[in-house]
Amino acid sequence: GGYIVTPQQFITSLIRAVDDQVFIRQLATKFAVEKAESVGAPSLDSDPGDPEWTAEIKTGSEDNAMEFGKRELHPHPLARRIKVSNKLIRVSVLNIDALVRDRLAYKVAIVHERAFMNGSGANQPLGLFTTSDKGISNSRDVSTGNTTTAIGADNLFEMVYTLKGQYLGRASTKWLFHRLALKMIRKLKDGNNQYLWQPGLTQGQPDTILGIGVINSEYVPSTFTTGLYVGLLGDFSFYWIVDALDAAIQVLDQLYAESNQTGYIIRSETDGMPVLEEAFVRSKLA
Repeated sequence: GGYIVTPQQFITSLIRAVDDQVFIRQLATKFAVEKAESVGAPSLDSDPGDPEWTAEIKTGSEDNAMEFGKRELHPHPLARRIKVSNKLIRVSVLNIDALVRDRLAYKVAIVHERAFMNGSGANQPLGLFTTSDKGISNSRDVSTGNTTTAIGADNLFEMVYTLKGQYLGRASTKWLFHRLALKMIRKLKDGNNQYLWQPGLTQGQPDTILGIGVINSEYVPSTFTTGLYVGLLGDFSFYWIVDALDAAIQVLDQLYAESNQTGYIIRSETDGMPVLEEAFVRSKLA
């Protein structure tokens, strides 16, 4: 009657979608704040004017162009709480405790990444694609060469030469695009009918566009409509991240005893912002 056959064999693997990659934290400049509410950094917003050729006993005209400012980052709290059945933790062939911790940490990472890209700056990080005088203003937007629905080859050249040469060639300087934008760019050619996209020739060597490495991120804006951002080129060391609390997990093994569950709370406190707008240039559709 089938009584000696095991009802079900459980496979010790988990079916799930692939994780989205996160990049900004890897390239950004990071600070840890443990005993303060915020991080402040003085900035030289305007240099003094050029000295003047003058006579020996003269001092030149008075300069009032030199101007200082400050970049200030306040780590903002981020949290999530979940409950898990104690029976599931006890009988599962998978390590449920480790799995829950891993997934919570991953979810914090992608929420950070989205904010580093598109955050408003209000109780969250200020994103690279958010127009702000405190971060990157619209003076760093380039539409030349683009249409209202597509990125053009000329736009990529315009972006490269909008960025000062001192930033080019640095390891932290990258293109940042969504895969849909990269599909478009992959087909672009220069005046000699050569593809702008150059695949890495050896294993482990990154692909490049105009000799600059490429980041393919799911969190870059990817709606191809008039006036929207579709990509960025920049030195990501000038995106600053301040952490007051790394992603920390608290296990509540008694609070939900009545329902035979264990609670998990993950918390972090983080802020981020681009601190030097000239280190970035954004691609915007016409």
